[in-house]
Amino acid sequence: MMKTTANWLADYVQTGLPAEKVAEILTLSGTEVEHQEPVGNDVCFTLEVTSNRTDCLSVLGLAREVAAVTAKPLKAPATSYKTAKEKASNATSVVIEEGAKAACPYYTAQVIRGVRVGPSPQWLVNRLEGIGLKSINNVVDITNFVLFETGQPLHAFDLGKLAGRRIVVRMAKKDERFDPLIDKKRDKTEPEREFVKCDTQTLVIADSEKPQAIGGIMGGLNSGVTNATTEILLESAYFEPRGIKATSRRHELSSDSSFRFERGVDPMGVVAASKRAAQLIVECCGGEVLDGVIEAGSSSRKGHEIAFDHALIPRVLGIDVSRDDVARILRTLGLNEQGGKWIAPSFRPDLAQAIDLVEEIGRVHGLDKVPESLRMTVAMARPSRRQLVRKAVRQTLMSLGFSEALSDTFVNPKTPVASFSINGEAQTSIAARNPVNLELPALRRNLVGSMLLALQTNQRQFINRPRLFEIANVFTPLPSGAASGEHEVISLLGRDFADVKGSVDGLLAALGIDGAFYKREAAGIFASGHAATVSIGAVLLGVLGEPAAGVLAEFKCEGTCGIAELHLAPLVQLWRDARKFSEPPKFPSAERDLAVVLDTSKTWAEVEATARASCDATLRNVELFDEFKGKQVGAGKKSLAFRLTFRHDERTLRAEEVQAQVDAAVKALAEKLGGVLRG
Repeated sequence: MMKTTANWLADYVQTGLPAEKVAEILTLSGTEVEHQEPVGNDVCFTLEVTSNRTDCLSVLGLAREVAAVTAKPLKAPATSYKTAKEKASNATSVVIEEGAKAACPYYTAQVIRGVRVGPSPQWLVNRLEGIGLKSINNVVDITNFVLFETGQPLHAFDLGKLAGRRIVVRMAKKDERFDPLIDKKRDKTEPEREFVKCDTQTLVIADSEKPQAIGGIMGGLNSGVTNATTEILLESAYFEPRGIKATSRRHELSSDSSFRFERGVDPMGVVAASKRAAQLIVECCGGEVLDGVIEAGSSSRKGHEIAFDHALIPRVLGIDVSRDDVARILRTLGLNEQGGKWIAPSFRPDLAQAIDLVEEIGRVHGLDKVPESLRMTVAMARPSRRQLVRKAVRQTLMSLGFSEALSDTFVNPKTPVASFSINGEAQTSIAARNPVNLELPALRRNLVGSMLLALQTNQRQFINRPRLFEIANVFTPLPSGAASGEHEVISLLGRDFADVKGSVDGLLAALGIDGAFYKREAAGIFASGHAATVSIGAVLLGVLGEPAAGVLAEFKCEGTCGIAELHLAPLVQLWRDARKFSEPPKFPSAERDLAVVLDTSKTWAEVEATARASCDATLRNVELFDEFKGKQVGAGKKSLAFRLTFRHDERTLRAEEVQAQVDAAVKALAEKLGGVLRG
């Protein structure tokens, strides 16, 4: 929240408008006035400032907004005062220790002698009381006034109370004590005040002995300005926002200063705010400013160039704005034109590219000036190929009796299946910086673990053999290549290997994809002899198998199950949308059943391919219906029983023609695979 008053704004931009109209201008330009409250002869505005507009956490920043909208001149206060001949560096010194430079990159100090601390002048009291601040004394009131005027927090130390008359910016020691100006409970006095026990992550502003302030948040009780103070060290600095926010939350301390430092102040405005405060202190409190601003560290933020094409305005806003108005708006907002480019000021880090300038021009020029379109064309977007395939996959799998699952993207990276992926073992895991669940800190590299967790959950509910599928993204951080990154996959959980293989076959058939080839693979996370890859030509579609007993035990699952995991991308590419229809056959089919004994190392895919290659085009289908192992066929052998279906499109096949094809198939199986026809 930010507060100001109508009269305070009028000090810098005189619009001649009533307070209600000024509030409306601010609201319509993007800085909403949430509340207006009469305060004497003035009106207090309470504003909601967005996180990217830290420049509007100052009265000058808000006045700049009003000036830009109303085309009235902005009258920023001029800073001018005489300094003493004595150097400030002779009166004090400032050092930032190495370990604190990241938390405080830039620190400045001025020394003012001979001040008379007392009541503030009425104009200053009016400004502070107008926004709800209580007047304390003229020095403290000035630092508060400049904080709200410029957005740069300041702090005044009683220099005589600083041990060694010096400032050391450092990280606190463990359990080091700090006594804040305001008690954490806000309702206790000595000796009941609650002090702050610092940690090594707390930035403190110390003297030669102990902390006198927590950097960017709050000054200390022991070095504050009192009526007896005559010599002031005026602090103005830039503190790193994240450190301020963390320290404020950790110690439960907050202030108007921390509110601004958390959001980021302008490092280029540090010295200007210090000089403005020094001028007001001399005017209101007397004394003299010693020569020179003592600086430690450096401020690095500078304005940055933005290339801007005027033609972008009508393309984005739908209206044109004259070049003169554009130049006036941008210059009033603090930008300068140089070499055909606009230089954004350091207090506007949110302006980074041309579209940001278009937004500034639009909101200041007035979005109410953009004409309403009488017609709006609405067109329904056509689903993409990937969306159509996802829909077809869901419909097919649900028609096969599967239920869709929705599981957590984050997993435990230490499970047996955590490193598994379709393309091979992933080398590293992707861990979240701030995981929501500490037990599930990493992004999943497969859906196998998710399916096993789903199986575990179902079995706890006495659903022992669920059939589930999920379509989701997995993350495979491989060393390099196209396989790295985020991929969308389909995972199936079935009763066993045969169940998921049959379901994969049904899915591919529904997508119009044929020619799938299954190849037995090494066990990995799957049980030996119960794992395979499925490919179309050289394109790997996925893997399937029955998880090993140890994997199931790790997930506390009982019995057996089958799991398949397929890449979605190749299915999208291979999907055939056009359905092919053929008339029912006019002539009957002839079927012959064979049982062939082979070595257990031979696969059904090899048998099918050999049978098809040995027969002519009348062979329409080869279907496996039984596999047998036992003493009847011998050790290391298995019997595969399958059906050959023959049909001719123009006539009925004769028995001898069919038999010739069967004989050819038997011969080929014997010669190429060592198969023996089982009697």
